Amino acid sequence: MGKQNIFQHARGQKECQATPPLKNRMRGICCRKLSLSRKHDTFNHGRNCNGMSFIYDIIDKVRLNVLKYGLVAPGERVVVAVSGGPDSVCLLDILYSLLQELEMELAVAHFDHGLRPGEDQEETRFVASLAAARKLPFETEKAHIDVAGGSLEERARKARYRFLERVRIRLSAQKIAVGHQRNDQAETVLMRLLRGSGTGGLSGIAPIRDGKIIRPILDLSRSEVESYLKERGLQFKTDPTNRDEKFLRNHIRSLLIPSLQQYQPRVIDILAQTADILREDNHYLEVVSGEWLASHSKVSQKGLVEIGVTALLELPLAVRKRVIRHCIKTVAGGLSGVSLKHIHAVHQLAAGRRSQGTLCLPKGLVVDRVYDRLSFRMGPAARASDYFYLLKKPGRFTLEEAACVLFMEEMPREKGSIRESDPWTAHLDAERIRYPLVLRNFRPGDKFIPLGMRGHKKVKDLFIDRKVPKDLRSRLPILLSGDEILWICGMMLGEVAKVSPRTEKILKIKIVKSLHHERGEKG
Repeated sequence: MGKQNIFQHARGQKECQATPPLKNRMRGICCRKLSLSRKHDTFNHGRNCNGMSFIYDIIDKVRLNVLKYGLVAPGERVVVAVSGGPDSVCLLDILYSLLQELEMELAVAHFDHGLRPGEDQEETRFVASLAAARKLPFETEKAHIDVAGGSLEERARKARYRFLERVRIRLSAQKIAVGHQRNDQAETVLMRLLRGSGTGGLSGIAPIRDGKIIRPILDLSRSEVESYLKERGLQFKTDPTNRDEKFLRNHIRSLLIPSLQQYQPRVIDILAQTADILREDNHYLEVVSGEWLASHSKVSQKGLVEIGVTALLELPLAVRKRVIRHCIKTVAGGLSGVSLKHIHAVHQLAAGRRSQGTLCLPKGLVVDRVYDRLSFRMGPAARASDYFYLLKKPGRFTLEEAACVLFMEEMPREKGSIRESDPWTAHLDAERIRYPLVLRNFRPGDKFIPLGMRGHKKVKDLFIDRKVPKDLRSRLPILLSGDEILWICGMMLGEVAKVSPRTEKILKIKIVKSLHHERGEKG
């Protein structure tokens, strides 16, 4: 049977023995007519009036959400992602109840992560039975998750979405429906808040993403989902990994949110509302930055994007950073591997006093500044020895690239002079530096004012004078405040933040070689 016939066959079904849909599919239902239509509905069998009212209210809430955000257009095909858990079972049942009213076509897709042998197979059979009971097309696939790189949770998520996209293309569907609900939204906002996200991250889960990933039950709470399943008599599977406390989301769900609810019982609703507000604000800023970029950038046939530094710096900071993100997305095709520290580094390149410089970002992306032009391009990947870290405050920092550990401590200056006897220890005037400090290796064109001198000297010339081997030059750490070199570690201090008789507080920096590559937090 062809793909179109399969979908038409599914849409034409009028009965489902396991979970009968609404005969009228909620068409034209409103609050003042519910009492007239419910007594004839198949949901009524064996159910009290209150339970029926609740079921209708939940379905109507999802229907209004679909219409509000334009999640599904008439005639569209929707792949419903069903894991077998409560959220996805609820999602499937409600969409099936709205199938004719919304004039859509449904298929069921289930991804076997292969992480729980035996249980995964049972879940696959269970979801297949849900699709068969509704006579809907069913697609499944067992995972082949790459064991390298990233967390297991994140790799599983990416593999699942790749599978869903393959199914969508194979079935010529327009949308993929997933079962995120309001509690998921609150958990996501808290997770991103703890990780230091901006307005984009704190916008949480969008009702529709990339024009094809839709979340019809996002306005339902977890308790509403569970009550709906109970009233409908629907079975579901429970994933034991949802209780595994090695995952941050589970900690937030079981510990943090219950604690917050002691102070504000409506914290779930408030966090979801906050996400909606921030999503609107973020959308506006994204539109503004996109329009600015369209009128102020040059895009070559080779994929190079070029913008003016002066014009960029005239923008508000929030718009500036979004312009940089747009440039990176345009050239690299996305923001994979790019974090806030990289956006900040590009902004420093543009706002700094140096008229020329180059920055190598993940995935082979290169940003060049040449006087008043800032260009983004794909180029040769940075050398393995290149590194760039932001030090936001004093503390301990492990630099694996140079096999050393750096200790920074602020302290009041003691009476008497400071003698620099150890080349791997430095004392700086803490009042004359600004955070975050930059710790990186040598870059061509680096200049600094050596301690006790007035004029600049090329770092390359210092390396030549000291006969530093070329392979060591690329590993030797250099500490900067803004664009000014404070210390070429192990070799020479700069003049810019030297300790003077008026210094009251010093920053002591000590570097210790680590033969064991001690692990520590970077940044």
